[in-house]
Amino acid sequence: MIEPQKITETTKNSNYYCALCTFLRPITDFIPVLVVLIFLGALLWAKEQDPFSRKWFTLKTSDGNSIKCVVVLPKPVCRRPVVVYAHGWRGNLMNDGSDLRQMAELGLAVISLEYDQTNEAAFPAEMMAVQNYLARQRWANTNAVAWVGFSHGAINTLSYALQYPAGQPRLLVQLSGAGLSEQETGDNLNSLQCPVLLIHGDQDEIFPVADTKRLAAMLQTKGVPVASEIISGLLHGMEPERSVVFRNIGEYCRMQLMGKDAWVTYHSIAQWQAEASPFWMFCLPTAGWAVGWLIWWWKLGRRGSAALPARPIARSQMILRWVAGVLVVWALTETAVHLLPPHFVVSERTLAIAQKVLVQPKEKADFEFLAAQPIWHGQKLKTLLDHVELANYNRELINWLLEDKIYRDFVLSPVIHPDLNPSLNWRRPLWEEFYPRIRHESSPEDAAKIVVRHLRERVTIARVPNLPHDVPDIWLKQITDDAGFQIITVAALRSVGVPAHLDTQGQAEFYDGNKWQPAPLPSVVSWLQ
Repeated sequence: MIEPQKITETTKNSNYYCALCTFLRPITDFIPVLVVLIFLGALLWAKEQDPFSRKWFTLKTSDGNSIKCVVVLPKPVCRRPVVVYAHGWRGNLMNDGSDLRQMAELGLAVISLEYDQTNEAAFPAEMMAVQNYLARQRWANTNAVAWVGFSHGAINTLSYALQYPAGQPRLLVQLSGAGLSEQETGDNLNSLQCPVLLIHGDQDEIFPVADTKRLAAMLQTKGVPVASEIISGLLHGMEPERSVVFRNIGEYCRMQLMGKDAWVTYHSIAQWQAEASPFWMFCLPTAGWAVGWLIWWWKLGRRGSAALPARPIARSQMILRWVAGVLVVWALTETAVHLLPPHFVVSERTLAIAQKVLVQPKEKADFEFLAAQPIWHGQKLKTLLDHVELANYNRELINWLLEDKIYRDFVLSPVIHPDLNPSLNWRRPLWEEFYPRIRHESSPEDAAKIVVRHLRERVTIARVPNLPHDVPDIWLKQITDDAGFQIITVAALRSVGVPAHLDTQGQAEFYDGNKWQPAPLPSVVSWLQ
C-alpha cells in the first residue's frame, strides 16, 4: 500500500512537470516563426539593395512567331536612354546577364532579345516587335536609343538598319562584326545615317580585323560619323577583357545619348546601395513580434507558476545563478571593450586601449609604425586597426615575399601621396572586392593585371571637371579622371599586398620584387572625348 505522503509528493512533482511543459511548449512554435520572419526580412532587404529591376517577357511578332526578351532597368525606374542588345551566335538571355549589367550600371535601360539565329529573314519582324514594345513603355526614352550587336547580332542589326532607315537608332555599335569584305562594294551603306562605333579585337579568329577597318573607311567616305576601336591582343569573344569592353560601350552610349551633361546626373550602383535602407530596419517587424511573444510567454509562465506552491531555492542553485550573472557581466564588458573603442577618434587613450586589448602580438610592430605617423587627426581608430589587421593578414596569404621596409611604406601605409589629404578609410572595401580575384596568383605582376582590369570594370574614366580624387569617394561614385584612376590603382594594389606608389608624373607604379615598373594599363582606357 502506497503511503499518503508519497502520493502527495508524486502529485506535486507531476504538477511541476506539467507546468514546466506548459511553460516551455510555446518555444517550439516561437523559433520556427522567428527564423521565417528573419528570412523574409533578409529577402526584402536584398531586394532593396538590388540596384536593378529585371523584367522577363515574351513578344509576338507580325508573322505570328514569338521571342523571349529581358530588360534590365536601373532603380529608380524612370525615363532613361535605351540600349537594345543582340547577342552573338549561340548566345542566349541567360548568358547575357553580365553584359547587360555592365551597360545598365551606367544608368541605361538595356533590353536583350533572343532572336531566331537559324533564320536571318525573321530578324526584321523580331526587331520591329521590340521597337513597338519600347514605344509603349514609360521608362523608355525612344528619342535616345542605341543598338549594340555582337558578332552575329552585329550583322543582323546593321542589315536591319540598312533595310529600314526610318527605324535607325541614335547610335549603332558593332562589336566583333563581319565588317566589309574585299568583294563587297558598300553601295548598300548609302541609307545609313546614324553614328557608328566599330569595335574589334586585332586577333579575331572569326572575322578579320581588316574587314572592319575597310567598313570604317567606307562609312567615312560616305559621310557617316564613325569611330573605330581596334583592341590589341583580343580574340573574337573579347575575353578576358569582355567586361571592360562592355563597360566602355555603356559609357560611350551614355555620352552619345545624353550629351555633354551625361555625367552630371550619373548615380552609381554603389551610391544606390549606400543610400538604401539598412538591414536592421527590415528586422523591426520581427523584433516587435518577438517582444510581444516574449511578454505573452512570461505572463503565461506566471499564471502557471502561481497555482503551484513556492519551492525554496537550493544553495547550489543560488551559487550557479551568481556565477552565471558574473559571467554575463564579464562577457558584456569584453564585448564593449572590443566594439566601442574602434568607433572613437584616435587619441592617446584609444591607442593605449587598442595596444593592450585589440591588437594581436604579431601586429604590434605594424600598429606602432602606423600610430606614430601624424596622419590620424580626426580619423576613427577602426580605420587604423583595419589597415594593420588586413595588411598583416594579407601578407600571410600572398604567394610572394616582401621586405619589411617595402611592405610598410608601400603596402601597409594608407598615404598614397604626401600632398593629398584624403580619407584613409579605403582598405577594407577594396580588399573585399579585389583579394578573392588574386588569391591564387603567384607573382605581383599577375595580380596587378587582374586588379587593374577589374578596377576598370567598376570605375569610369571621364574627362570632365570636378571629379573625385579621394579613394573612398571614387569607389562610391565609380567615376574619376585619369589622375584619380592612378590614385585608386595604387590603393587597390596595396589592398591586396602589391607594393605601389605614384611616380613623379603621378602615374601608378608597382614593385615586382626586383624593381619598380609602371602599373598595367586596362585594355581600354576610355573612348570618351
